[in-house]
Amino acid sequence: MTTMRCTCGFTELNDEEITDHLHQVFEPDDHRGNDGLVHEEGNPLACLCGFNAISPDELDGHFLKVFTPDDAVGRDGRRHEPAEGAR
Repeated sequence: MTTMRCTCGFTELNDEEITDHLHQVFEPDDHRGNDGLVHEEGNPLACLCGFNAISPDELDGHFLKVFTPDDAVGRDGRRHEPAEGAR
C-alpha cells in the first residue's frame, strides 16, 4: 500500500492520515462551512447540519467538501490537496 501525500509536502504517518491533515488545514475554529452552516459531528455519523453518513469515511468526505475552499488554500496560505499519483 502506497502512502498518500499532500501537494504541500505532508506524507501520511502511522497515526495521521491525509484526511486528518486536510481537516486540520481547512476546518475553521467556528466549524462554519462554505455554505455558512455549522458542520460538526453530533451523534455518531451525523453532522449538526442534518447530514447523516453511512460510514466514517462518508462523514469525513462531507466535512472536507464543506470546508475546502474552491482554491484549496488552507488557513496557512498554502495549497492542500492529494498529490497526483499518490496512494
